[in-house]
Parts: sequence; structure tokens; C-alpha cells
Amino acid sequence: MEKNFLNFKEEDIDKPIFRFLTVERLFEIFRTHQNVLVSPKLWEDPFENHIMSSFINQKTEDERDICIGFRDNFYGQCWTQTRESDAMWRIYSPNKNGARITTTPRKLLKSLFIDTGNQINDFSCFLGKVQYYSTTKLCQHLDKNAIHWLIEPTGKGMIQSLLFKRLPFKHENEVRLIINTKFKPQRAKINIYPYLFNPLEIIDDIVFDPRINYEEYQNYKIQLRKLRFTNRIVKSILYDMPKFTIKTQF
Repeated sequence: MEKNFLNFKEEDIDKPIFRFLTVERLFEIFRTHQNVLVSPKLWEDPFENHIMSSFINQKTEDERDICIGFRDNFYGQCWTQTRESDAMWRIYSPNKNGARITTTPRKLLKSLFIDTGNQINDFSCFLGKVQYYSTTKLCQHLDKNAIHWLIEPTGKGMIQSLLFKRLPFKHENEVRLIINTKFKPQRAKINIYPYLFNPLEIIDDIVFDPRINYEEYQNYKIQLRKLRFTNRIVKSILYDMPKFTIKTQF
């Protein structure tokens, strides 16, 4: 499984990664025991989607357009190596009651390996760190590597084509869980890929938005305990004022 971690240092595979999500999505994971990946065409950066659309539309020698269409087989989910920030809470918890879940790269990728449960995991399941480039460098990177990604036999090349963003997004410090469903031809072409996911084994802790009402936080905590989650549950202290004393002499 180690070779399916892309752009990772070995020592980072067991370090925490995080996902910020709405409270509704949090409880959906516990109710359904499913994690849901989405099609890359639903990702929010319009520049990224424009690049990918250009990448998969190639030309034949007589200048006829052909669409490789590989992206229809891919589904992904975004995590981060950033523990928390004001921007993360405001972007992913707009109602001030969201949560952050924690796991490790190894646990997360293993969950997808277990669900796939076949001999082609090495070609279909990956976890990769996003690389960030200026617009100029990104275009150069694509121009240099696009053809190699298309013909690379292990499937890693196509995954690498989904692991770049522009520098304005660098604060996201993003990690992407990605599956290639090419080897599941019986599967309908839809925009999501749900798979079995046991939150009691995979989620290490849950941190609620620092802006959440305390009573609401306590209520969610009680509900999670009833769902048999025994790991750490806390409210973020990001905005708490430090206690200090100013000593004066007269």
C-alpha cells in the first residue's frame, strides 16, 4: 500500500490529516457508515476544471478533437494537513456549527483498500498530496508531463494529473483520496462514489467549530457518544482569549 501514497514523505504517512465538514455530513457518516467521494468535475476551482477539460481533449494528426474521458472514472475527496485555521472554519463551516475529523493517511487509504477488496488496489486506490504552482509554472508542468501521465502503465500518472492547484490555494495544504473505477465497469456513471467506512475505527477525534453555541456542542457530543464514538470530542479554542495578568509596580 505504501507505493500508493503520492508526494508523501514516509514519516508523514502516520501523521494526522483533517477534514472540515458540516454537522449534517458528520452525522450522516455515523448513520450510514459510508464515506463519499465525488467526481473531479464537481471540484470548485474553475481554473482547475478548465485545465483538466483541456488536458483530456486531445487532437488527432488531422486536427480532429478526441476526448480521452479518463476523468469519468475518477472520484476524490479533499483532506488537509492543516490542523485548523480561521479560514478553514469560515469556508467549511458557514453555519458556525461544523466539525473537524482527524485520521491518518494510512488509515484513510486502508479504508478504501478494504472496500475495494480485490487484486487491483495498486492500480485504483491512491492518497496524494497536492502540489502548488504559479499559473505559469502550472502550465509548464502540464506541458511537460501530460503525455507521460496518459501512457504511464501503473495508473499513477493519471492520479498525478489530479494533484495540482494554483498558489492562491496553497493555504489549503490539501491531501486527496482518489479512486479509479475503470476496473468496475458494471458501475453506473454517477457523480459520487460512496464506500463502506467505519467511523468508530477510522476517526481519531472530532473538534467542533469554535463559534458553536456551547449547549449545541454538548448536545452533539451526547449524540455521538450514543453512536458509540469513544474518542476525543472537544470544542475548538481557536478564539478563546488567553488569561494573563499585567503586573504593575507603584
